[in-house]
Amino acid sequence: MSLKSTSRLRKILLKGILIVLLICVVVIILLSLSIELRVKKICGMATQKYAGDKVEALMMFVDSKEYGYNAHRYRANNHAIWALAQLGDKRALPFLRNLLTGEPCDHETNLCQGEIKEAIQILGRNQFNLPKFLWRGILNY
Repeated sequence: MSLKSTSRLRKILLKGILIVLLICVVVIILLSLSIELRVKKICGMATQKYAGDKVEALMMFVDSKEYGYNAHRYRANNHAIWALAQLGDKRALPFLRNLLTGEPCDHETNLCQGEIKEAIQILGRNQFNLPKFLWRGILNY
């Protein structure tokens, strides 16, 4: 290979790497916005009904027996648990731990134990949490 073709190959590879990186950044931003919209919707439902900040309202939403317990209510509660994990506020940890029953998951008759465990793991880690950084750090959720 000549020096000229090697130089051209390097330029093509560099451009390809930059394009792939740019695509990755765009995908991360789009996914983040999608998650943000879902969290915002769930937080809005909770804060309309319950006092306090978003975390407190979400916990009260899950704890409420206002609508009884039916399949729709369990799904809404599971979404609220997911939103608590996305917000990254460790105040939710004791609440989530109290929700663990050890029962098998059945989204029609009880809270998703898998969702609760996952939320506890996310909140319990002392690692960088991108959603928490975006929403609580930048967007002041």
